[in-house]
Amino acid sequence: MKNYRSYAVIAFSGALVWLFTFSLWYDLHALVVKEDKKELKPQNVNLTPTAPLPDFSSYQDVGEKKEAFFSYLLPLVQQANRQIKEERQFIQKMQRQTTFSTEDTARLQRLAEAYRAPFDNAFNNDFFKLMLRRVDTIPPSLVLAQAANESGWGSSRFAREGNNLFGQWCFKPGCGIEPAQRASHLKHEVARFDTIYHSVMSYMRNLNRNLHYIDLRKTREKLRAQGLPVTGQSLTPGLAKYSTRGEAYIAEIQGLIRANDLEKYDQPSDAAML
Repeated sequence: MKNYRSYAVIAFSGALVWLFTFSLWYDLHALVVKEDKKELKPQNVNLTPTAPLPDFSSYQDVGEKKEAFFSYLLPLVQQANRQIKEERQFIQKMQRQTTFSTEDTARLQRLAEAYRAPFDNAFNNDFFKLMLRRVDTIPPSLVLAQAANESGWGSSRFAREGNNLFGQWCFKPGCGIEPAQRASHLKHEVARFDTIYHSVMSYMRNLNRNLHYIDLRKTREKLRAQGLPVTGQSLTPGLAKYSTRGEAYIAEIQGLIRANDLEKYDQPSDAAML
């Protein structure tokens, strides 16, 4: 009888492990972004930051390490936001038009595909409303906090070997780096990027188009409509699906933003960017 009980306990424990692993995969697969090389590059390829990731693990002083990390990453975040802002301004311009040139139509189609916005060559009000909800900047404070959290301040294996600061996954064999402790039934890899800039843009696209972050985008849209600043803290509640830790993860990101005074990098002027 004792043996039967032991087997039952083992079976039940195994089931719990499987459920936890599946839950982890289900939530974190939201981080996957199919990298579109053409769309991830800035409009002026000469501006693409190619500086390698510094060796942040060499810093002995925690304060100096944090300062170095933010100083390195902030310009890339700002440049990525400039690219998104330019895309948004183009969409706003097209929204005011009734006819479109062949070139403008092609660009709208490319952007719709990049942001996974359904369209049937009908650029109507619903299309533009959806695009403007998705094509929008991400507060630097949020990007910096999540990058620090997900990459161990730029020192993780995936940051160093794959320029991946945000823990994004991919599923095509050979697309990235195989996690050392990946469960045998899972096939994902941690995505590899050509540059840190590509990682930043991919992360932003993820927040801007993934169904898991609809609430984040709706909050941002509401703040825009009210003429209020879009800050990292205001968007953190929309990250509930970013991690299996849910509310605990949100609290951790909020704590990072507060402790490092990161909202000073957010731009109040963006409140007018309707």
